[in-house]
Amino acid sequence: MNFPAPYLSRERRALRMAAPLLLAAVVFLAPARAQQVRWVRLSSSQSDLPVPGTSREQTGDVVARLDPDSPASDFVLSFRVVGPALVWYRRNSHGWDRYLIEKDFLPIEAGGTAFDVDGDGHTDLVFGADWQDNKVWWWENPYPNFDPNVPWKRHLIKATGAHQHHDMIFADLEGTGRPQLIFWNQGAKTIYLARIPPDPRHTEPWPFVPIFTGEAGEGAHGAALYAEGMDACDIDGDGRVDLLAGNYWFKYLGGDKFKPIRVGTIGGRIRAGRFKPGKYPQIVIAPGDGSGPLKIYECTGNPEDPNSWVGRTLLDRDMIHGHTLDIGDIDGDGNLDILAGEQGKWDTGPNELDNPHATMWILYGDGKGNFRTTVLAAGEGSHDGKIADLDGDGDMDILQKPYAWSAPRVDVWLNNGTGPVRAWHARTAPSARPVAFREPVGMELWTYRRELARDLPGTLALIRRLGFTDIETASFYDRSAVEFRALLDHADLACSSLIADYDRLESDFAGVVRDAKTLGAAYVITSSIPRLGDLTADDVHRAAANFNNWGQKLKEQGLQFGYHPHGFEFVHTPTQTLFDVLVAETKPECVTFEMDTFWFVHGGADPAAYLEKYPQRFQLVHLKDMARGAPRDLTGAAPGELSVALGMGQLDWPPILHAAVAAGVKRYYIEDESPAAQQQVPATKAFLQAVRY
Repeated sequence: MNFPAPYLSRERRALRMAAPLLLAAVVFLAPARAQQVRWVRLSSSQSDLPVPGTSREQTGDVVARLDPDSPASDFVLSFRVVGPALVWYRRNSHGWDRYLIEKDFLPIEAGGTAFDVDGDGHTDLVFGADWQDNKVWWWENPYPNFDPNVPWKRHLIKATGAHQHHDMIFADLEGTGRPQLIFWNQGAKTIYLARIPPDPRHTEPWPFVPIFTGEAGEGAHGAALYAEGMDACDIDGDGRVDLLAGNYWFKYLGGDKFKPIRVGTIGGRIRAGRFKPGKYPQIVIAPGDGSGPLKIYECTGNPEDPNSWVGRTLLDRDMIHGHTLDIGDIDGDGNLDILAGEQGKWDTGPNELDNPHATMWILYGDGKGNFRTTVLAAGEGSHDGKIADLDGDGDMDILQKPYAWSAPRVDVWLNNGTGPVRAWHARTAPSARPVAFREPVGMELWTYRRELARDLPGTLALIRRLGFTDIETASFYDRSAVEFRALLDHADLACSSLIADYDRLESDFAGVVRDAKTLGAAYVITSSIPRLGDLTADDVHRAAANFNNWGQKLKEQGLQFGYHPHGFEFVHTPTQTLFDVLVAETKPECVTFEMDTFWFVHGGADPAAYLEKYPQRFQLVHLKDMARGAPRDLTGAAPGELSVALGMGQLDWPPILHAAVAAGVKRYYIEDESPAAQQQVPATKAFLQAVRY
C-alpha cells in the first residue's frame, strides 16, 4: 500500500526512499554535493497564490499527495472563526488553484494528518476540533472528481469526551500492516489510538483507546501549557515504528500498552531522523506554543533509559512560540536539515507582531551531527511551516503561513525556483468543466471621465459603439439630470446605477431620489464613509445606521441602496475586519454592496473569498485588474496607472467570476482608472469573451 507522508518515518519522507529500515544505510553510502539554494518567495499577499479565505486565525496545515496524478505535494490550510474551515492548494502548470474541502465553519485545531482511510488508493484528510468541541473528523478524497467549489464528504471519528485535538498521525505502531490513527486529546491530557474500522465510510464514530495519560513536558521552563507534537520513527532499531509525542517516545508492549520514555525536559514540536551515522536516530524538540530551546537529543546508551538521551542546544537563544519544526534534505546533499520558526503573532488583536524578532531558521546538516545555521526570514510570523516538494520539480520547498499575523495569508519558498516538471493531466469532476462568462457587462463612466468632460455626446456614442448598453455614473458632467438622461437616450444607453456622495445623501436625500428616478436607475450607491485617518468601529456603526435608514427609504421609492468599498474598510479587528462588521450591521433587504475587485485586493482582501462568504450581498461588481507587484494598503487611494486591462494584472479571474455568478451578482461594470483606459477597454472586452471559469 502507498502510505502517505504522515505514516512514514521522517527521513523516509524527506529523502523519498522506498524502505525506512534501509534508510540509515542508504543515506551515508554516497553523500551528494549540496546545491546552492536560491529562494524564490511567492505570497498570497502579492497574488502569487490565491488568498486562503477570510479567517484571521489560520490554525494548521497538512502537506500530502491528494492528487495522485500530480508530481507535486499538495497542501491544505485549516481555519477557525469563520468558514471555509479547510482549503486545498492544488498545483497547476503555473501555480496553485484553491479548492474548498470544508466550506462551513468548524473549530479546527492545528496538527491534522493525511492517510488513505478508506483503502481506495487516494489520500484522505483528518483534523480534530480545538478547545470548542470534542470531535475528530475525516474527509473523503473524491478523486478523480475534483471540483474547486464542491466540498469533500465529511465523516465522524470521535464525538465524545474532552475537547482539543492538537496533533495526530497515522502509523503502524502495532505492526499489523494497517496503520492506526493516534491523536492527542489535550482536554483529557491523553493520547488515544484508533484502529481504522473495516468500513470507515459507514462507521461513526470509531472505537479508540487511551495509550497514555499525564504530563508530557508542558509548562516546564516556559513550555506550552498543554502537551503537543507527534511523529513516528523506529527509535530503538527493532524494525517497528515507534510513536513520539510531547517530550517522550513510546515503546509498544503489546495489546493497548505502551511504555513512555522521556527524552527531554520540555515538550512541543517533535521530529526524529538520522542526522549522523549510528545505531539510533536523533530526536529534535522545539517549544511549540511556548518558549524554550531548540534541542537535538542523541541516545548514548539504552534508548529505553531516559538518562541515555543527551540534549544539545542548536540556537544561540531560546525560541519564542517555536511552532515550526520540520526536517528534510533541503539542499540535496543527502543529509537531513532542520526548519525551525517562531510565531510572530499568537493573539488576535491588532495586526502587530507580538514577537517583533520572530525568526525562521534553516539548519543545514552535514551528516555528522553538525549544522550550519541560516536565517530564512525575520520580523514576521511562521506557524506550522513544512518542507515538501510543492512545485513537483524534485527538490524541497518550504510552506510558510502565519497563525494571525497578516492573516489570511500563505507563502511558498521555492528552492531555486521551479525546475523541469513532468507533465500531468489534472482531472476534474464534470461539474467543474469551465464555462464562458456570458453575463451582461456595463460601463462605469469614470473610465472615460476625461473624454466625457471634453465631449459628452461623442464619448457616450463611442461607449455605445463598443457594444455597451448599460452604464453607471457618479457625475452628470455639468448637465442636469434631465439633460443627462436625454443624452443617454440619444446614445441608446441606459443608466442602471447612480453613485451619490455620502454628504449629499445626508443633506439632499430627496434630490438624490429625484435624480435616480429621472435617470431610470435601479440602484443608488455611495462609495465612502466619513472618517479621520484610519476607519474606526465607531465610523462603521454610524455608517451602518445611516445605510439602513437610507436603504429603507429608497426601498419605499422602488430603489435599492448599496455601498461601494474602496479598500480602507479592511481594518483588522480581533476576529474579522471592519468591512465584516459593516456587512453584519446592515440589513440585507435594505443594503447591498458593490464590489470593486481592484479595491478589495488593494485593501488586502480576496474578492472570490468574500463573494463566497456573503452570497446574495453583492448585487453589483466593478471588474477591474491591478498591476502585478502593486502595493497594498488601507488608504483607499492608488495611482490610476495601477489599473490595467483585465487579464494583464495580478487578479485571478476564473475563481472571481465563478464566485460572482454563484453569489447572485446582478450587474457587472467595467471600470478602468488608467490614463490609458481608452486603449485598455477593448483588451478587457476581449478577455471577458475568452475567459473560462
